[in-house]
Amino acid sequence: MATATVAFKCREDHRKQIELVEARKAGLAPAELDEDGKEINPHIPQYMSCAPWYLKSDERERPSLKHQRKRKSADPNYTKSWYDRGAKTFQAEKYRKGACKNCGGMKHNAKDYTERPRKVGAKYTNKMIAPDEKIESFELDYDGKRDRWNGYDPSTYERIT
Repeated sequence: MATATVAFKCREDHRKQIELVEARKAGLAPAELDEDGKEINPHIPQYMSCAPWYLKSDERERPSLKHQRKRKSADPNYTKSWYDRGAKTFQAEKYRKGACKNCGGMKHNAKDYTERPRKVGAKYTNKMIAPDEKIESFELDYDGKRDRWNGYDPSTYERIT
């Protein structure tokens, strides 16, 4: 039922529409054309050929399979962008106001700390202040966010062994 979603005026129009769909499935009537001029298979159900309500209105007007196709991203290489995990930036020499009381890092506070707290924190000792962490923001796609090997360099493993 690759037909457009139309509010029917009467029973006759609805019956004619159903007959047209059946004729298309039997091959007696020509197949419906989409926006690009391609034929839409009459055996594709209406819920697949018509775009959902939440898409833009210009895509929903006529039946088409354009909304089923994968959209091309603007930058094809943005999934391969590498970020430096755990890179250190600035090493403070004494405790700074607003830093973590436990380690002295500026990107988190003592409540967010995941490791065991020190016996005497960096705020009170002014020793072993942790360097700040480098936090980068990337616009990654679905696969890029889940890529565990992003930025892996096999030569670093050779140094370990």
